[in-house]
Amino acid sequence: MPDITISNADRNLLQEINGVVGRNLGNISPIKGGYNLKFRGKKKVEIIFHFLQKHPVITGDLARKKLELLQNVLPAIGKDSEVLNREKVIEKCRKDLKDLKLNGLVKESIDLNHFKDDEIGFFLAGIIDAEGSCGFKKSGLRLQPFFAVAMKDLKIIELIKDFLNCGNIHVRTNDGLYHWETSKISDVLKVVEIFMTRYPSKLKKMKDRMKNLRRTLNDYTPRSRNFGKMI
Repeated sequence: MPDITISNADRNLLQEINGVVGRNLGNISPIKGGYNLKFRGKKKVEIIFHFLQKHPVITGDLARKKLELLQNVLPAIGKDSEVLNREKVIEKCRKDLKDLKLNGLVKESIDLNHFKDDEIGFFLAGIIDAEGSCGFKKSGLRLQPFFAVAMKDLKIIELIKDFLNCGNIHVRTNDGLYHWETSKISDVLKVVEIFMTRYPSKLKKMKDRMKNLRRTLNDYTPRSRNFGKMI
């Protein structure tokens, strides 16, 4: 049985996704620390792919490959399927998904010129909501502001750095995730402004964090400082 699951701490956000993307056909259930929105079954999954045809995943080797494998196997699912050796086709897809989770894959080349800046901006706003963090952390005896995103997919991390034109990328030794981060005050404020006004965050927790961070930095930053263009 094919399924697509979206996890988030904000139930209201998942309800909005369910309505806009899934025609309110998904099921929301609680999990530790949040909720799952699950679209289970061939017909429901096909509705999600219909949405993704109009609004494709911009980049991300892992996400794009997972969706590609699932979409390719859909014709083999169902008793009325005419696909030869459909059990083998389904089993191969299952194995490929497992291998992808364990081993990743070779990076694919994506032409980002095909997408408009606003499409990329709103795509990254969703990434920020799901995988981003911001606030203050200790740097010696001082508290240092930061904005960061960490995830398995290097392509998305590289897109964040290129699109925002700030920050640095490194691989975390403890979990192997790719980590983008900026801690320069002007850049942190720039990123906060982008994802509060131009491509606004939808996750309440992230919006509150950015508001608190901006308020604190503005309280201790000379207003005459020139922060430059947002992008």
